[in-house]
Amino acid sequence: GAGTKKDKAPTVPYTADELAEQIVACAKLGASIAHIHVREDKEVDGVMQIGYKSMSLQKFTEAVEKTRELCKKEGVDIIINLTTSGGEYEDYKRLQHLSALKPEMCSFDPNTLNWANSYIFENSPRFLNKLAERFPDKEFSTLAYLFTMQPPKHVKPLPNVNIMLCDIDCDREVPLTDNASGREFIEAMEGWAALSDNIFVWDYGINFDNMVAPFPNFPILKPNIGLFRRNHATMHFSQIGGSYGGDFSEMRTYVVAKLMWNPDQDTDSLMLRFMRGYYGPAAPYIYQYEKLLEGALLAGGQRLWIYDSPVSHKDGMLNAACRKRYGELFDCAERAVAGDSVLLRRVRLTRLPLMYSNLEIARTTADKDLGAVVSELDAFEKYVTQFGVKTLNERNNSPQEYCRLYRERYLPAENSNLALGARIVWIDAPAEKYRASGEKTLTDGLFGGASFVESWTGWEGKDGAFVVDLGRDVAFSTVETDFLHQLGQWILLPRSVRYSVSSDNADWTPFGQVEFPEDQSVPVKFVPAAVTAAQPVRARYVKVEIEGVKTCPPWHYGVGCPCWFFLDEVTVK
Repeated sequence: GAGTKKDKAPTVPYTADELAEQIVACAKLGASIAHIHVREDKEVDGVMQIGYKSMSLQKFTEAVEKTRELCKKEGVDIIINLTTSGGEYEDYKRLQHLSALKPEMCSFDPNTLNWANSYIFENSPRFLNKLAERFPDKEFSTLAYLFTMQPPKHVKPLPNVNIMLCDIDCDREVPLTDNASGREFIEAMEGWAALSDNIFVWDYGINFDNMVAPFPNFPILKPNIGLFRRNHATMHFSQIGGSYGGDFSEMRTYVVAKLMWNPDQDTDSLMLRFMRGYYGPAAPYIYQYEKLLEGALLAGGQRLWIYDSPVSHKDGMLNAACRKRYGELFDCAERAVAGDSVLLRRVRLTRLPLMYSNLEIARTTADKDLGAVVSELDAFEKYVTQFGVKTLNERNNSPQEYCRLYRERYLPAENSNLALGARIVWIDAPAEKYRASGEKTLTDGLFGGASFVESWTGWEGKDGAFVVDLGRDVAFSTVETDFLHQLGQWILLPRSVRYSVSSDNADWTPFGQVEFPEDQSVPVKFVPAAVTAAQPVRARYVKVEIEGVKTCPPWHYGVGCPCWFFLDEVTVK
């Protein structure tokens, strides 16, 4: 936008010449679209503001003409995208430069929001229709997503207004018609269908947190796509788990593509056709595996959603007996194609989600066959490296990094943690759903994974504090806690954690403090906070006080909303 000034970013362009030069430079580096805001010098509340935001037709004209002229001179081409800004400007100011300059694109945020808690950014359906009416030969697309999913009561979108509906909050174990989250979406879709024949559905068939994990949603594909068609969807974007090494990535792409051309086809027939061509003699065993997964998912009664974890299904479709049977089927599949290196590679690639599930569930279990876990981890690492699998989740954490962390975090070494099994007493308790489990998981010796469905204890929008009762006075020199960094789920590292010790739970002696630098990086991380004293101390009680960030900062897309911090283990040595 036009809010950032040169005092924050010296290279921000103010003038038409600066805009043109930077746009051409970006075009030479490969940019294909330039989104343009313009500025002017303006007195605001008695103070002259240099480079203040503007919707001046003159300024837009200068910027576009200079840009087009310089692009022609330098032999580059770029799509010009002009802003229409928000409701703080009169409608004519938001439209005049579009008619005059005829850009290839313009941007419009089709909703109303609090802009960084500083002012209301108003964009009503009424204005969207004004745009559509002014430019009847253009298509205007709006995203009916989360808070904007429900159709308006008093405005009917014009025919050239495209409604993009998104079912991000819906569960995936049964068709949309068969669960509460899906029925809410259907109600919204039917409402839009009564107003428009220009509907685009954005559907999900992916597990963002664990792409290399079973996701048996094939039975819902046909009924959902048919539902979209009946409700005037003329466009459909299916965001499926298509990353290499993901659960049935190749077959999922094939089946969805076929059903999008013709939703009346039989899903099982498409799956079998693909499997016979892709797996050869191994196809019957792979088919049995997938159908067993589908049945076990329904029998287990556990939801399937886009931030799922194998651990959530350890008592359902991924219980020990099921995983044993799945493994036997893959053994048969590998033997069936043992003489064909291409087919064997495909079978082993398809087996990765089962191997990953075995590893994820094993790390949550204290009583496990350590030798079998190490063997599975070695084989998993070998295959993901050999096959070139790049990522495990949408935040691009690599399988190799996972294997390294697994050996460090989850394979038992000599456990000298004096806090193992210690009692937890809350001072500033975590969120309600984590209180009972946190009293055990903070000292159970099991570290959490990237999906925070187990082992983690979370605080939202507040600080946290608790006391660890070691049961008796003991000597120790190190106190450590372990935190989760996962920006996509609004989980930020806290500002600091402070430790104190006591023998009577009344008089406390400071032990040390750890400050966390702000971390804007995307990958999921596990971040320890350890303090080691110069000399051992004796104490029975350890107090842990955590200062949270509390609200998402300006650089985070959840700006102003409560954020979380998560803690999974306390170690005293």
